This record gives sequence, structure tokens and C-alpha cells, in this order.
Amino acid sequence: MYNRYMKHLVVAGSIILLFLFGLLSKYEDRAFIRNLDFAVTVRLQERIDRSSHLRAASVVGNLMEGATFFASPEFISIVTVCLTGFLLYDRKKKRWNMRALAVPLALTALVLVEIYSKSVVHHPAPVFSMIKNPTTIFPANYINEQFSYPSGHAARGLFIAVIAGIWLIRDRFVRKGAAMLTLGLLSGYVLLVSVSRIYLGHHWFSDVAGGWLLGGACSMACASFLYKKNV
Repeated sequence: MYNRYMKHLVVAGSIILLFLFGLLSKYEDRAFIRNLDFAVTVRLQERIDRSSHLRAASVVGNLMEGATFFASPEFISIVTVCLTGFLLYDRKKKRWNMRALAVPLALTALVLVEIYSKSVVHHPAPVFSMIKNPTTIFPANYINEQFSYPSGHAARGLFIAVIAGIWLIRDRFVRKGAAMLTLGLLSGYVLLVSVSRIYLGHHWFSDVAGGWLLGGACSMACASFLYKKNV
């Protein structure tokens, strides 16, 4: 009975997040959201740049650039293939689990929604003057798309973190004592990726929020199907 209720909660959560994503997509052009985006970007960049601790380290720019790589389409695709491979065969029951294919299918759906949203939601990306490290040996890092909603990096990062977290903790790949540490590391990864997109001037806060909603909806829908009998 408990597992059934959990499944229903996960499905309901996915639907709610998808609804909120649609709502944000519709109203993201409102003045208060645009003002919030600008204020968050300016304050975040100033707070980090003026921090004595970060200036002493002088590696924050490289750290932020590196964080974006770990949510790039190429990296997430590789992780998804590996994760699907691990989930495809149930070692405990010694049988194939074809539900694992829900992971790449859900990620594909996420990417398609992201592409479609950027084509219909005309939310201009941050101006060039807000971009950090505009000159880099990796040109793709500073070429912004015309429209930036939602953040694909934030969506993919949250998606893979949720699926990986469920797999590691539910299937006992980490001990109970390490579960909180695992959740902390995955949460830190999502937070770092999200902050980096705003700090580097590639996305607004509303873009990242949209990415969270989209990534959360897709990951929860995937989890409800992946563990349909056991959630």
C-alpha cells in the first residue's frame, strides 16, 4: 500500500511540475520576472566577484566553466548510456529490465521540449556585457543562443541527478550512512551547474527555474515508470 501511494505521489509531482513549467513559460515575459532576472544576475555576479575568498582562490571562473561541461549534452548522453546499461539488467533477479529504456526516452523528451520551448518562448538571452570569460579557448562556451528559456544545462543536470540518486540509494549501491552524503553531492552538483549558468551570463534565473521544473517533471515521470512495480 505504501509503495502504491508513493507511486501516485511521484506521478502527481511530475504533473504538477509540468503544469508549473507551462505556467512559467506563459508568463515569463512579465515585467516582475524580467526585473527579478536582472537583479539576480547582477547581484550574483557582484557577490562572487567581490568575495575576498573567491578572489584569493582566483579559480571561480574555471570552476564555473567546468561545471557547465558536466551538464553538457555530450557528457549527459554518455552518463545516460552508462546508467541505462546498469539498469537494463537486474542482477538480483537475474533478468533484463526493459523499463530501463525509459531513461533515454525521458531524456529525449526533455531535449525536445527544451528545443520547442526555445523556439516559441522568445525570452532573450543575457546581453554580451554580462557574459563572463567572453574570450576562451572553447568558443562554444560564450556563443549564446538568441533565446535562452529554459536552461538545458539545469534541466539535464537535475534529471540525471534524480535518476542517479534513485538508482544509487534505492538499489543499495551506497550504504545507508552514505545516503545523505550522496544526496548532498548530487544536490551540490545541480546547484553548481545552475549557479554557473547565471554567473557566466548564459541564462537568467527564470531560465534556470524553468530547467528545474522541466528536469524534475521528466525525471519523476521516468522514475514512476522505471520502478512501476516497486516505487
